[in-house]
Amino acid sequence: IPNLPANYFFENEFRNATTLKKVNKNDKSNNSFQVKNNNLPEDFPEITINLSENLPHEGYYFIAAFSSWGLYPDATPYLIIMDEFGTPVFYRKNSGPVYDFKKLVNGNLVYYANFNSLYKWVIEDELFNVVDYYSIEGGYSWTDWHEFLLLPNGHAFVMAYDPQLVDMSQIVPGGYPNAIVSGWIVQELDVDHNVVFQWRSWDHYLLTDAHEYVDLTDSIIDPIHGNAIEVYSDDELLLSPRNLNEITKIDWNTGNIIWRLGGENNMFQFINDTLGFSMQHDCRRLENGNLSLFDNGTYHPEAFSSVVEYELDEINHTATLINRYRNNPDAFGIVMGNGQETETGNIIAGWGSSEYPAITEFNTNGEILAEINIESINYRAYRFPWESSYFSLDVDSIHFGYIYYENEVTKSIKIQNNMDFNISISSFHSVEDVFSIPIELPIVIVAGNSKYIPVKFDPATPGNYQGILTINSDINSEQVVQRVAQQIYVAGYASENQSISDHQPLNINLYPNPVVEDLVIEFYDNHSTVDVKIVDSQSRLVYTSEVKGELNHTIHLKNYATGIYYLQVEEKSENKIGIYKIVKQ
Repeated sequence: IPNLPANYFFENEFRNATTLKKVNKNDKSNNSFQVKNNNLPEDFPEITINLSENLPHEGYYFIAAFSSWGLYPDATPYLIIMDEFGTPVFYRKNSGPVYDFKKLVNGNLVYYANFNSLYKWVIEDELFNVVDYYSIEGGYSWTDWHEFLLLPNGHAFVMAYDPQLVDMSQIVPGGYPNAIVSGWIVQELDVDHNVVFQWRSWDHYLLTDAHEYVDLTDSIIDPIHGNAIEVYSDDELLLSPRNLNEITKIDWNTGNIIWRLGGENNMFQFINDTLGFSMQHDCRRLENGNLSLFDNGTYHPEAFSSVVEYELDEINHTATLINRYRNNPDAFGIVMGNGQETETGNIIAGWGSSEYPAITEFNTNGEILAEINIESINYRAYRFPWESSYFSLDVDSIHFGYIYYENEVTKSIKIQNNMDFNISISSFHSVEDVFSIPIELPIVIVAGNSKYIPVKFDPATPGNYQGILTINSDINSEQVVQRVAQQIYVAGYASENQSISDHQPLNINLYPNPVVEDLVIEFYDNHSTVDVKIVDSQSRLVYTSEVKGELNHTIHLKNYATGIYYLQVEEKSENKIGIYKIVKQ
């Protein structure tokens, strides 16, 4: 069998698809902004935030930006971890395309890349050290990039395509007698990378099960094109063979097919869904037990992509459409793409090869909370809680209190280098210009040592200021272009009152903190009216109330996302204020 290039069937997704659809970029100038002034490399992909509101700050977006097939031909490959404002807390430039960058259940990172002319899955720890590699075992020619799944017990799923010579003239009229036909191999590897389970499409599918748009008379045929593996139960797996246009459930022990959803062998009745799905990616079981998949929509009458949620009745074989998460305007990723359920229940749609946008975040009602465009392709998009101890800060927030608006105040933070080599604190990025690091950068911190640096609050106008200060450690060499950053919440109030130095703190007690449902503010001092505000760690106001004479005030936080919040209580008549950190569990 000819030695096909590793990305042959990757690119072959386009051969079995319609022409790319150009999506008009709506004018969102009132809301959108580009991420600027962050000392990014010249070839860093341009990021535009079209919308970002009412988001729970539960982590960061993970993407692997690259170019291919003439799309974004000038895009340079980067691994990126960034917040919802497009500020990276990690990036690394790559010499070639990288795929499926994500956080694993054990806290490590994984991505697929070409290392020493071999394609494999690369595992890194939270310090960005390579700790392992995964490849297909058993003599198969190359490891495929579509899926890597790590289980809590340390086992991992990998996959490969398996080209074989087949006399297709014996299978379909006009078939090529020496066709190269690709099968699909799924392997479960134990912690020592031994194969403990293997599944072969040759043993379970017919080649004629392929979607009608797959040309079975061609000389090179990809009738299956597997692209996702998911654990469904303790003894069942879900598989996504794109070119069969179906989701298959199999027995994890025997490999036998249990049921098939969609395609030529569909066993289910679709309810509330006359459209179905077309050439899908990324099947997942949601927390509520429902099935989600990324519907590329390749052959829908109207070309658009969506994340689809079905409630399955496996006894009566019905698939009821619960939600179809669509962008507005529609996005169309003809290949690639995914839907991820986050810890808060939000849905992340990664639009794959869509020209615009790249990522949309939905709440459980299907409302769009964030829309982000990246001038590159991205196979899948995710959002995960993330923190690296590459270097660390001694505080996670700085509150500068009240100052007169023409004054300035400076506080210090301690930066600890946790690596066994010197690092450079090279730059910073502030969402609000009033917060800055007023010293010349870069500064070098010796391995294992620490340094104090100043952070300044310098308001030019009165106002209540909150923001995120991102402190960057960059490496820019011929071998490595990389950034690791830490973020810190900063807040301060600029007053027109020049006697603000006489300001007194409010005497209160907060309990419980951390809080799960209700937070109680207990006032120790008599007061007339107190303004109570809560902002999240991205400086967005999420709660406000006016408390008049109460000695106890209860705030219901049960439905708030987990994370860090900041409570501000202010009694202007007495010139008193307090700012407190809240941990919501």
